[in-house]
Amino acid sequence: MFEIRVICDSPDVPRVAQAVLGSVHAMSVRRYPTRDRARTRLYITAEHRSTHQDCPGCDGDGLALWFLPDGSQQQRPCTGLSADALHAAGLTQASSRREPWQRTTDH
Repeated sequence: MFEIRVICDSPDVPRVAQAVLGSVHAMSVRRYPTRDRARTRLYITAEHRSTHQDCPGCDGDGLALWFLPDGSQQQRPCTGLSADALHAAGLTQASSRREPWQRTTDH
């Protein structure tokens, strides 16, 4: 298990989170503002990417439908998080919520 810390501009959080979460098996995601409140800190506790069997975010093929900021949709690597979990953690466009996310079951 390892932890990834990312500091980025707040509007870039969904794009950055998608890139990171698509390459690991996330165990938890936490989001906090930087001290100056100008940017966002993401802390992602993860393991190496799994096979995605019984995954809540995809059909086991490792790909999920992503809704992009311009309104289009694309098949991209699955994060292993459900759409609700991504939204609750503030990792989707226009999400105002910032609840930490923790995986409750192993896949």
